[in-house]
Amino acid sequence: MSKKTKTINLIDKILIIYIFLQPLLDIFTSMMLHYSKGMMTIGEVIRVGMLLFFLSYFFFIKPKTKNFKKITIYLILIGIYSVLFSLHILNLYGKAFIFTQIKGLLKTFYFPIILVLFYDILSRKNMEKYEKILKILFVIYGLLVFIPNFFHIGFKSYQVTKVGSIGLFYTANEISAIISILMPFFIIYLIEKKNLWSIFLSSIILLYTLTSMGTKGPLISLGIILVILTIKYIKEKLKNKQYKNITIVFISLISFIFLLCIFIPKTSFWKNMVIHLDFLQVDEISDMVDNPKNIDRFIFSDRLTFLKNTNKIYYDANLKTKLLGLGYETDDGLIKAVEMDYFDILYSQGIIGFLLVMISFSYIFIKIIKKYRKIGYENYSNLGMLSYKLSISLILLLSLLTGHVITAPSVSIYVALIFVLFYNKLYEGDTKYEKTRDGHS
Repeated sequence: MSKKTKTINLIDKILIIYIFLQPLLDIFTSMMLHYSKGMMTIGEVIRVGMLLFFLSYFFFIKPKTKNFKKITIYLILIGIYSVLFSLHILNLYGKAFIFTQIKGLLKTFYFPIILVLFYDILSRKNMEKYEKILKILFVIYGLLVFIPNFFHIGFKSYQVTKVGSIGLFYTANEISAIISILMPFFIIYLIEKKNLWSIFLSSIILLYTLTSMGTKGPLISLGIILVILTIKYIKEKLKNKQYKNITIVFISLISFIFLLCIFIPKTSFWKNMVIHLDFLQVDEISDMVDNPKNIDRFIFSDRLTFLKNTNKIYYDANLKTKLLGLGYETDDGLIKAVEMDYFDILYSQGIIGFLLVMISFSYIFIKIIKKYRKIGYENYSNLGMLSYKLSISLILLLSLLTGHVITAPSVSIYVALIFVLFYNKLYEGDTKYEKTRDGHS
C-alpha cells in the first residue's frame, strides 16, 4: 500500500470518527449550556479545531486535484470577506459585540467551507459505509431523545408555556432538523428490509419520539416522506396492474390515520397546538383566516414578523452594510434572527456574504442535477436514490421554513455530507453508465 493511499485511508477514518462524535459533541454542548455559562462550548471548540485540521490537510498534505485551484480561490475570497466583515462590525458596534459577531460568522461559513472540503476530500470507495453511518446516526439521535423522554428526564423543548422534551439536547430547532434530514435514510432502510416486526416496533418508537418533542418540523417531514413513498408505491402498482396491493395500502393508510386520531391528541405536539390556538384566541378556522397575523404566529412562529422588521432595518442601512451585513443579534436586541436560513444569511452577512455561501451550495446542487439528468430519471428510481432526493428536498424546505439547517454547524455537517455523498453516488452511476454505453456502441 502506497503512502498516498495510507494517508487517504487515515483521513477517511478520522472523518468517520468525527462524524460519529457529533451526537456526543451535541450532548456535551447541551450540558455546558444548561449547567454553566461560557463564551464557547466544547462542541464549538472541537468543530472549529476539526475545520482547521481539514483545511491544513487540504492545503499541505493532500495530493492536489483539478478542484484545488477553484477551492483555494473560493476559500481566499471567504477569508478576505471575513476580514472586511470584522472591520465593518467593529465600526458598526465597537468592540463590545465582536465575539458574538465572529462566532456568528464562523457558524454561517462553517457549512460552505466544510462542503467544498468534503467535496474534495471524501473518498468515493466508502460510499456504502457513509450511508450506513447516516442510518446509525438517526437511530442514535432518536434514542437519545426517546429514552430520556420516556423516563421524563429529558430537557424541555421550550422554556415557557409550551410542553415537550428534546432528550439530552439543548436546541429544539437543531435536533429537529437533524432528525428530519436523516429520517428518509432510516425509513427507506426499514422498507427495504421488509421485516414487519422491525417496521412496527420502529414506527412506535419513532412516533413517540417525534410527538414527545412537541415541535412541528419532524412530524411535517415524516408526513412528506410517507406521502411521497405512498404515491410512488401506488404508481408502481398501477403500472403493473397490481390492484390488490393498492387495496391493502389504502386499508393500511385508513387504519394508520385512525390510530393517529386516537394517539396524537395525547401527545406534547397536540397539546402545544391547543396551547398556541388558545393563546391566539382562535376558536374556529375563520378566526385564523380573518386575521393574517394569526397565520404567521401559528404556522411560522412569528418568523414573517421578524422578517418584516429585519428587512426594514436592512433596507434603511447604508450601501456598505447592505454589502457586508448587519451582523448578529446584539445585547440590545436590535437584530432578531428571522430563523429562515436564506434570509438570515442575507441580512447578517450582506449581499457579498450571501453570494459566497450560496456559490458552493449552488455549485454542488447544479452538478447533482446535471449528473442526475445525464443518465435519465429512470436509472435513479430505486429507493436508495429516493432517500437522497427526499433528504435534500427537506433540507431546502426546512432551511426556508424553520431555519437552523445550513447556519448551524451541528446540522450543516450532515447537509454537506448528504450533498457530497449524493453527488458521489451519481458520479459512480455516471461512470457505470458510460462503460455500459461504450460497450453497446
